[in-house]
Amino acid sequence: MSVWKPDPPINFETFGVQVELTLGDPGLESAVREILPPGFRLCSPTTSAGRFGLWPIEDDEYEATFQGAPIVQHVSLSLALTLLDSEIRLFIAAQAPDRVFVHAGVVALDGRALLIPGESFSGKTTLVAALVDAGARYYSDEYAVLDEHGLVHPYRRPLRLRRSDGVTPGQRVDTNGGSEPVALGAIALTRYRPGFEWKPRRVSRGQALVALMAHTIPALARPEESMRTLRRAISGATVLEGDRGEAAPVAAALLDELATLSH
Repeated sequence: MSVWKPDPPINFETFGVQVELTLGDPGLESAVREILPPGFRLCSPTTSAGRFGLWPIEDDEYEATFQGAPIVQHVSLSLALTLLDSEIRLFIAAQAPDRVFVHAGVVALDGRALLIPGESFSGKTTLVAALVDAGARYYSDEYAVLDEHGLVHPYRRPLRLRRSDGVTPGQRVDTNGGSEPVALGAIALTRYRPGFEWKPRRVSRGQALVALMAHTIPALARPEESMRTLRRAISGATVLEGDRGEAAPVAAALLDELATLSH
């Protein structure tokens, strides 16, 4: 684990990507530490780093920047941190060498991963939390990180569960988390629809490939690598598609499916 002794600016590395983060006020260090990505380690400065910044502008107003240009200005600290967090994560996902990041939730059972692709507000985090509650090992609610062999690596930031009003994110930290890369066993192409009953149909891996490419961060910049990695990842996976209602019964059904693949 990294020892937190930052000198301005803060330089860190994760997944082979280096980031420089400059703070306009040293008092922001504790708040910024909460948004640093999983697996970060402090490192020496480098000219190849992505340069981010967080600056106080006026009373209770802040600016977040990337490569010297504003991401957002004249907003609360909470909003500035949220958008800075998002931009740092996206930069790492796009730039990571030898890894393909897919926007997806991931859990594992008996050494086989279940991948749930989806954008924010699609219900994937709620489903991931229900899967963990049902006994799965937590890998991510943000990114499936695939290596060149198609194995899934953990991206274990704390689960961010929105309140019922959909406004303020909450957090929970799961101790039942995976640490080793695992093969992909199943893919669930699903979206929350109030009142829907989970009645999935099996679809082809070709359809899954198209769906996953739509959620793959480096798909445009590195299409051949992305396609090759995804093909390897899904080569032995079962693919289920269907809208869903409440998460708990769907989680139980998905884990039953994953358990049959593991035996």
